[in-house]
Amino acid sequence: MPELHDAIQDLSEAMGRRLVVLDRAMRVIAYSIHESPQDRLSLSLILAHSDSWEAPAMTNQGSAVHDLEGIGSVVMHRLLGADRHIVGHLLLTPAECTAAGPLGDFVTGHSLDRISRLLESRDAGLRALLDRSGSLALDLVSHEDERRESAAATLLGEGIFGASEHYCAVAVGPGAVDADAAAKGRVEQAVGQTIRFVNDTSTASVIGGVAEEGNGVLIFPRPVVAPRLARILTRPQLAPARAGIGPLAPLDGLHFSYRRAGWALRATSLAPADHPVAVHWADTGADGILATLPLDGLAVADLPSPVRRILQERKTRHWAKTLEAFLENAGDIQATAQVLNVHRSTIYYRLERLTEVAGVDLRLGTVQRDLHLGLRLARLAGFLEPPASAEQ
Repeated sequence: MPELHDAIQDLSEAMGRRLVVLDRAMRVIAYSIHESPQDRLSLSLILAHSDSWEAPAMTNQGSAVHDLEGIGSVVMHRLLGADRHIVGHLLLTPAECTAAGPLGDFVTGHSLDRISRLLESRDAGLRALLDRSGSLALDLVSHEDERRESAAATLLGEGIFGASEHYCAVAVGPGAVDADAAAKGRVEQAVGQTIRFVNDTSTASVIGGVAEEGNGVLIFPRPVVAPRLARILTRPQLAPARAGIGPLAPLDGLHFSYRRAGWALRATSLAPADHPVAVHWADTGADGILATLPLDGLAVADLPSPVRRILQERKTRHWAKTLEAFLENAGDIQATAQVLNVHRSTIYYRLERLTEVAGVDLRLGTVQRDLHLGLRLARLAGFLEPPASAEQ
């Protein structure tokens, strides 16, 4: 906002002081010219550390002197909006208290009101931009060609989003396919906090919104670092939100990236013990493909007959995890026993009983394939209990 920067410089010239404006989150958003080496050093420290400061407790005058490590004494004066809520703070460095108070009589009128109004205008503009960019993000992953083309032209034409060779779509969900209303409400918080994290910690860009079906959409003009996104989603107020990350795609192909992101989200939500909180589509393996199936309509009767027989008998149903572990460990009895924390003889007994009920020869590769795939479908469809740390 050029007008805000000019207003700060005008006030700085009138006061003969260096000024810095902080928003409500204590982030630097404007500052006057800092000419001397000492002034520039103080400014660099403020830029580096201000967002880690706590909002100051103010006196009735609205300003107070604070001692900051490496900077010295500064004055912070609260800036109030039309509704008398704090919209930011004006920081003066170094502090020079006078008989008229930290700011002096000549500052307490029109200049501060003007800066406060400009901050209010800036906040309103940012909220409007966030709402608009969120709507455009949803349009970018729409099935309708016209909506996608219009959104792309607007985002790039108006400079809302940076131009890039490739983009990445992310689907954010509540973390469970049968999530309650409270969990679904955290999706909007997860999208908002991700956007704020990127904006607060970098100059990079990201846009996002929440679709009608309840899933969040995030669009990045670069690859997404899954562990970094996971750290945001595992904050206590957001858990158990999860995310699927689509492959890189050109802007006009983002709907394909988002489709795969949705499959990855479904895979990590259906099998949270087997996938990280934020997972790339390419890392979901067969689960990402199985997640494209209409699992909600799947019944035990639809599974391969050997798996169906195992699940229909109570004892062997309980031992399905034993067969899963055996197949996942390539038929290694010792490794299977270690995973399940039982004796090898127990594994032999259970497998003998499982194959007897299933009516199959476990030595055959095609049988192992059908059992492994059928059991995985059963787990994703919710027919098997979630895995525990060990089976007794």
